[in-house]
Amino acid sequence: MSSNTSVTLDDLVPEKQIPEKYPHLYTKESWRWAVAQRKHNGLARAFRKIGKNVFVNVVILAECMDEQPAD
Repeated sequence: MSSNTSVTLDDLVPEKQIPEKYPHLYTKESWRWAVAQRKHNGLARAFRKIGKNVFVNVVILAECMDEQPAD
């Protein structure tokens, strides 16, 4: 489902800022669990490690979430 869109630096958010930026999606606790389980919950491709820092591509995160089945 991914297309050939270009990634900008604005798309990369430090992973710890996601619950603050999107409180309607994740609490700090639920985000911590999602990060820990990212290889099993379909979110892994949204993450990039740069040095010691982990960033989330929010465009890819939205795609990953959209690909998950609704309950």
